[in-house]
Amino acid sequence: MGGIKTARRELRGVSRADNQVPSESQSVEPQGTPAKRLGSHRLPIVVLLVGCLVTALLVWASSSANAGNDHRLLKLQVRQAASILSAVLPSVETPLTAAFDVSMATHNVDEFRQLLEPEVGQGALFVTASLWQVSPGPPKPLVVVGAIPLLETDGEAASFLSSVHTVGVPSVTPLLRGSSPRIGYAEIPPGYGSNDVVYAETSLPSHKRAVIPKNSAFSDLNFALYLGHKVDPSELLEKTGSLQGYSAVASVPFGNSALILVGSSSTPLGGGLSAALPWIVLIFGATLAIIAALIAEYLVRRRQLAESLASENASLYLEQRANSETLQRSLLPEEIPDLAGVDIGVRYVPGVGGTEVGGDWYDVITTGNGCAFFVVGDVSGRGLGAASTMAYLRYSIRAYAAQGGGPAVVLAKLNDLVGRSGGGHFATVLCGHIDIDRHIFTVACAGHFAPLVIDGNRARYVDICVGSPIGVVPSVAPIETTIKVGAGASVLAFTDGLIERRGENLDIGLARLAEAVSGRAEVMHTLLGHLLDDLTPNGSDDDIAILGVRWQG
Repeated sequence: MGGIKTARRELRGVSRADNQVPSESQSVEPQGTPAKRLGSHRLPIVVLLVGCLVTALLVWASSSANAGNDHRLLKLQVRQAASILSAVLPSVETPLTAAFDVSMATHNVDEFRQLLEPEVGQGALFVTASLWQVSPGPPKPLVVVGAIPLLETDGEAASFLSSVHTVGVPSVTPLLRGSSPRIGYAEIPPGYGSNDVVYAETSLPSHKRAVIPKNSAFSDLNFALYLGHKVDPSELLEKTGSLQGYSAVASVPFGNSALILVGSSSTPLGGGLSAALPWIVLIFGATLAIIAALIAEYLVRRRQLAESLASENASLYLEQRANSETLQRSLLPEEIPDLAGVDIGVRYVPGVGGTEVGGDWYDVITTGNGCAFFVVGDVSGRGLGAASTMAYLRYSIRAYAAQGGGPAVVLAKLNDLVGRSGGGHFATVLCGHIDIDRHIFTVACAGHFAPLVIDGNRARYVDICVGSPIGVVPSVAPIETTIKVGAGASVLAFTDGLIERRGENLDIGLARLAEAVSGRAEVMHTLLGHLLDDLTPNGSDDDIAILGVRWQG
């Protein structure tokens, strides 16, 4: 508006000067040329008016474009920050549930302490972590790692922990009093009933004041993080500074609650030139309209360059993901042996998220005399470490299978080998030995899912003794289970990516798989393809490895 007023003052000054010209020229020019004199001044006035109008329009357009661009970039930045936050949140739940599972599987609370001690302490992920018995009777701690829970100090442990009922979904409570606020998580991991709860507390910044490092991609933003489904000042967890001007909001699911992320820009996100463009247009005005157009073209090209870089980054992402998938497949068997009397099918599908290689695998090893050894396993974590561990386990199993012995012997040797090497990963493994002619298969399990037997219209999971995963020390010795199957029966082994869904009980996924295979009579390769289409039409977050064996009728 200041630029328009300035232009109007200049226009009025020119008009006054123009009004003086006729009076001066009347004395020297003939009386018969007033229209000609008026016409000689009309064009500059029109040009000036048009120039002022163009300047005003350009100032308005550039201001609106800059504001819209800043708003769009702010929304994108806040969504990216929310995506990073969403990816980080499972890292809070994973060590707790893993320690709980190991403690329950070994019936030893010291395992809980041993696994969580590296994650608890000053500067660690948790300030305190504990295992509670919530029934029968009032909640009481079984083991506490680190400091005394603030929840217990405040006398709210009984009421909060007694309210945790949903299995597999963390319950979140804010502990925001004082200068050292915390946030607490409680969860009943699936598969072990609802008598025990794992609980942990994470510290928040002192006085809820967070600091973004200067080298961060979000250093030019101010953030405020709230717990709940709406922005409530009483539920503020942390903030970097005052939020001024336009703000963008993103929500991230967090257990039984949500995190609301509110962000505003502390500096122009479109860059200094974009922010200064309205002033440039205002200063130079209509006389620099061409330059303003060139600047606009420059900004357009910068945006096109940014889009080109984004497209290139997407291509690099796809290339990296393809390389990871190629590496993963190179570590799997090149071909599955063709055994008379059985139809064997395998499938491997990488997860849809991330670019790192996973640790899921399968293998079939012939042992002669119409027998074969099959393996399906899943290494914890992702990346080259998980892949190298997977290859290490796969080839070790091949060596042990060649030495003779049943699945339990192979798993016992494997666990002893990994326990000595200490590679930092653990793995769940299902080993089986099939006697084709006698229609018998023997299976041993190290923390993995039980195999599924399909016999006609009936599908059932084998009742097996689940040992501890490979690499978990001390380990529980695996126990073999032997069953006899009829002609035309099938055995299906798989990894968790086929059945797991975020926030869903594993029993639901297992039941869904059993229902999907009941009454299916296709050849094994076709059956596995239909299973993937039915159960994971949009892909799975985790890798999937499936191995199926069908005795021919």
